[in-house]
Amino acid sequence: MCCAVFETLLLSDDEVASLLSMREVMEVVEAAFREKGLGRVQMPSKIYLFFGKYNGDLRAMPSYLEGMDIAAVKVVNVHPENKEKYGLPTVMATIILVDPKSGFPLAIMGGTTITNMRTGAAGGIAAKYLARRDSRVVGFIGAGAQARTQLMGLLEVFGSFEEVRVWDRSVESRVKFRDEMMVKYGDKCRIILVDRAEDAVRGLI
Repeated sequence: MCCAVFETLLLSDDEVASLLSMREVMEVVEAAFREKGLGRVQMPSKIYLFFGKYNGDLRAMPSYLEGMDIAAVKVVNVHPENKEKYGLPTVMATIILVDPKSGFPLAIMGGTTITNMRTGAAGGIAAKYLARRDSRVVGFIGAGAQARTQLMGLLEVFGSFEEVRVWDRSVESRVKFRDEMMVKYGDKCRIILVDRAEDAVRGLI
C-alpha cells in the first residue's frame, strides 16, 4: 500500500486578506460560538511566555472543534513598542491548521488579519443579538486595527449608520481612520472625530 502524499498550504497574511470577507468570517465565528455553547469544543486557556526585558509576550492558543472536525493552534505576540522601534505591528500572529486524523499541518498561514477580523466579527455577532435594531450611532474608543474590523462587522449587521464617532489619544490616528473609512464606507456612514472619549459615547444608550 502506497503512502498518501501530503502537502502543507502556505499563505501569507496578504494572501489571507485577499481571500476573506467579513460576511464569511462572521458566519464561521458564529458557528464556532454555537459549537462552544453546545460543549463540542476543546479550547484550553492560552499559554504565555513573557519577554520582560523587551516588554512583550508570546501566546499559544490551541483549539479543536469536535463536531466540525477542525483543529488549529495560533501563536500570537503582543509587543506595544513594536511600531516605534521596528515599524512592526503591536500584534502579529501565525496559525497552523491541523488535520485531526493524522496531526498533519494542512496549512500555515499569517494570522494577523484573521485575528483582527475574528475580533471584529465577534463584535458584530454580539450586536446582532444584543443591540437595538434601530441603532444609528456608534462610538469607538481607539482608532486602530480593531476599530476598523469592528466597523466592518457592525456594518454587516446594520447596513449603515448616521454617525460613527471616533476618539483616540493620537489625533493622527483619528484622522487616518476617518480618511480610510470614508473611502471604504463613505456611502454607509459619516465619520465624526471627537476630542474627548466622553464625546464618543455621550447620549448612546
